[in-house]
Amino acid sequence: MIENAEARTMAKSTAHIRRHLRASEPIAALLDEIERRERLLSELRLRLPADLAKHCSQATLSAGELTLFVDSPVWADRFRFLCPELIGSVLINGPAAVDAEVKACKVRVLPPSFHSMAPLPRPVQGRVGVNQESSSTDEAGRSPLSEALARLARTLGQSLR
Repeated sequence: MIENAEARTMAKSTAHIRRHLRASEPIAALLDEIERRERLLSELRLRLPADLAKHCSQATLSAGELTLFVDSPVWADRFRFLCPELIGSVLINGPAAVDAEVKACKVRVLPPSFHSMAPLPRPVQGRVGVNQESSSTDEAGRSPLSEALARLARTLGQSLR
């Protein structure tokens, strides 16, 4: 219920932006496609088992081919078992039911979003070519990579002499 109230509030606050965007014909076509896909996804989620519905993040229907996008490879196989049940069904009713009959079904896994990924550690800045005199004084507090590079520099320095 809270999600629906938040969605209604968001829709009201962005209504003026959507009216402005609809003035552009290409953007209006994109917005219509987004709305069509949202209707398809909500219709599809009503037909899916409850444990699977939350793992289907997107769905498209083009020329009778339904493509389901799931959030992990673990769920992809479970959705593939449901595909034969979805073939032959009509998922979008009403005026937007053009090409709404499912003739084929595919399942794809979406890559994890960049927002959910942990940031990578920043590299330690320093010199790669370390001579032997300075390497003994700053051994403490180095990362394993910097230690390995220092050993490599010492080895290469010895082999060049």
